[in-house]
Amino acid sequence: MAPQDFRERERKILEAIILSYAETGIPVGSEFLLQRYPFRVSSATIRNVMADLEENGLVTHPHTSAGRIPTDLGYRYYVDLMMERKRLNPDDEAQIQKLAHASETDPMALLEQAIQLLSDLTQEAGVALVPQLGHGSFRHLELIQVEPREVIGVLISSEGLVRHARLELLHELDSVTLEALADFLNEELAGMSLAQAHSELERIFAEVQLEMAAAWQQALDMAHLKALFFEDQASVILEGTSWIFDAPEFQDMERTRRLLRGLENRGELAGILQKDLAADEVKLHIGAENRGTSLTDCTIAGASYRLRGGVLGTIGVVGPTRMDYPRVTAIVGRVAQAVSQAFQDKA
Repeated sequence: MAPQDFRERERKILEAIILSYAETGIPVGSEFLLQRYPFRVSSATIRNVMADLEENGLVTHPHTSAGRIPTDLGYRYYVDLMMERKRLNPDDEAQIQKLAHASETDPMALLEQAIQLLSDLTQEAGVALVPQLGHGSFRHLELIQVEPREVIGVLISSEGLVRHARLELLHELDSVTLEALADFLNEELAGMSLAQAHSELERIFAEVQLEMAAAWQQALDMAHLKALFFEDQASVILEGTSWIFDAPEFQDMERTRRLLRGLENRGELAGILQKDLAADEVKLHIGAENRGTSLTDCTIAGASYRLRGGVLGTIGVVGPTRMDYPRVTAIVGRVAQAVSQAFQDKA
């Protein structure tokens, strides 16, 4: 019997196993299901159904336990074909509304508030892919001289996102020339997307024969400027990791070491979250679906947040595959909406 051919009884028993295991963390047996749910069948019938579910790869039994636990495939089958949307309770909604109307003006601080709220509400680790400047638009470039051959550059996007870097000059550049150069570039790049600004900078230095541009070209390594300001550098912030390590699944030292490697390698997390940048709904990356990373014991739930219809980044949670998927999905989606609203109000 293929999973798509399951009768309602098989679906209900699979759902009961998933929900029970999410709540207790203990393998689920037939007697437990009969006590907890109104199944009007015998214990033997439930055991037979559980055996069918196991044969189809949707549940398994750890060690010699008679109880079953869901597999990654079982979770995927559940969230894609069975899971119903969950309404948030009024207390959760009230806290998320506060975030949507927060007075915080610093985008990074707002994101940190958001993932802390996600962690508190879901009891999972909150995670965010920091806004990528390449998705924004140019507002202002500030050049501050700290030494004769050393400049601090500050690039500000129209969304209020900031990237700064210390630039080493090849030749000394006086403050008057530096200020005039900054004014020239700000005028030339005004209103452009950051991708357009990058291309325009290359054109200016390649084609515009101005004494100012020539001086700048002598003074600054353009490849260095590009790397510092215009390349999309994936950056991840993480809060509430203690929730993961409190889970019974991670009392096993090998799994804990693997998880630590995954959390320390932010590039792995960023790679997974970047897959959700264009998503219009919450995306779930369950267990083995994170193959090629150290996060195959985890589920990452992510949703994009936006400004004026353009994607800025992804926000979500990281936790064991045993999580309350309906609640987590509802909260992640709603918090992503709140972050988008907060960014929009401050634009």
